[in-house]
Amino acid sequence: MRRLYRAPIDSQGVNAEATRRPRLVWAAGVVVMVLAGLAGLGIFLAKQPFGFDLWAYVLAGRHFLAGEPLYSVAPQMPAGPFGEYHYAPIVAAPFALLAPLPFWLATVLWIGLNTGITAAIGVHLIRPLPRDAQPWAAAAFVLFLPTILEISLGNINLITVALCLVAWSLRQRAAVGGALLAVAIGAKLLPLSLVLFYLAAGRGRVVAWTVAILAAGLLLTTVVFWREMPGYVALFVALVDSNQTAEFIAATAPPEIAAFLGSFIGAWVLPTATLATAAVGGLAARRRPHDETHLHHLALAFAPYLSLFGLLWFPYLVFVLPLLASSFQRALLFPHPQLRVVLVASLAVSWLLLQIVGEQGDAIPLAAHLLGLLILLAVALAVLAQPSPSGITESVETRATA
Repeated sequence: MRRLYRAPIDSQGVNAEATRRPRLVWAAGVVVMVLAGLAGLGIFLAKQPFGFDLWAYVLAGRHFLAGEPLYSVAPQMPAGPFGEYHYAPIVAAPFALLAPLPFWLATVLWIGLNTGITAAIGVHLIRPLPRDAQPWAAAAFVLFLPTILEISLGNINLITVALCLVAWSLRQRAAVGGALLAVAIGAKLLPLSLVLFYLAAGRGRVVAWTVAILAAGLLLTTVVFWREMPGYVALFVALVDSNQTAEFIAATAPPEIAAFLGSFIGAWVLPTATLATAAVGGLAARRRPHDETHLHHLALAFAPYLSLFGLLWFPYLVFVLPLLASSFQRALLFPHPQLRVVLVASLAVSWLLLQIVGEQGDAIPLAAHLLGLLILLAVALAVLAQPSPSGITESVETRATA
């Protein structure tokens, strides 16, 4: 039905010409996708040595097996020295499977797992797009530098994104969706604001299951890892007392950008966006059910920035991948060509800004990421003016049966 709705039908043969153009666009996209894949692979190989973040998890797994403390006596938050563990005690337990292995083998296995999860996320996000747009989106996906860096570092951000997407897909099954969301929050805490989104969106049963399972998990962790709980609590105390974020930004250059990033507006614009996309976005999702997935992806994209140090963590940008795909899909549906070009071009600019990197002490990448996130926010809100793909399909089917 969607294909019939979009295809221009002309008895003079215009339809054949119109279908030839998307084929050329698709073929060009495939070429770009292959080149982007090769470029992404080259960047990944240049990121050696691999597993910088993974070492903290594997080392915690080794401490877990040996019955040794998981946490430093004086933790440095939010960024600690190489190998310092900053997560819940129970998160270290699965890494006990990798702990006995040589670290190079553990790294290979973990990179393989993260790559597979990334591929699954990509298929899930790209498959709903129009066929001629799919290879272009895939090219942008495989050449997204935060994803490449996340895989090379060996953290669990991509796993967290995947858990959040599956939890949302299973939201009608409150127990399963709530359990998966609880696991995502328990592992990383980054998607905590999604609880507010689910609650505002009227998904109270999912929230109830999430809170119940988080409470049960905390109780289990306290019982099983009671020796580690003082060290775990000390992490949050150290985070509250830390001035590391402000000091890091103040030491960057140029000083004008550093001053803005350290100002009240610069520091709180993203946490405000996190709360707004969760609360207001959830309320909007309740009133506009056809837009709820897009609004969920909007809340997910800004979830890591509830904390003031979120902007400093480059791999957190992998949380925007679902919103980039959703906004791209909806931008392509705009009937006005000029507006469609502006929206897609704005997404491309946002994608580029989110990939800018620099030397240590350079404030320009931080400012670029902030600007890229704000542009993405503007586009994600603008495309809400166009009915969702499901809404368009339903309206077409209604007209067809009338």
